Amino acid sequence: MKKGKPPREETIVGYVVPSEWDSEDNVVSISISTDDDDYVVEMNKLGEELFDFLDEDVEVTGTVREDKDGTKRIRVISYEVLEDVEEEYDDEDFGYEDDEEEE
Repeated sequence: MKKGKPPREETIVGYVVPSEWDSEDNVVSISISTDDDDYVVEMNKLGEELFDFLDEDVEVTGTVREDKDGTKRIRVISYEVLEDVEEEYDDEDFGYEDDEEEE
């Protein structure tokens, strides 16, 4: 009988998304969606804290395992909410537009 891959510690960067709802449309399970995969967040203290950051970009370090059906799960060891990079660039004035307008 084949087993899933053994757990390994990884750091992933992705977006916190709801993955399961109850009958009253409350989010009861979340995932981290990366460019390559989705990782179901296992519920420990830090995993539960990520519910506060739905629709936010995060960097999560945790123990990753893959179920027999290919579902990836992560038990959170640490996380960091990432600043919105696009907003940072919008706030900065690089002077490019001003140069074009002066011509």
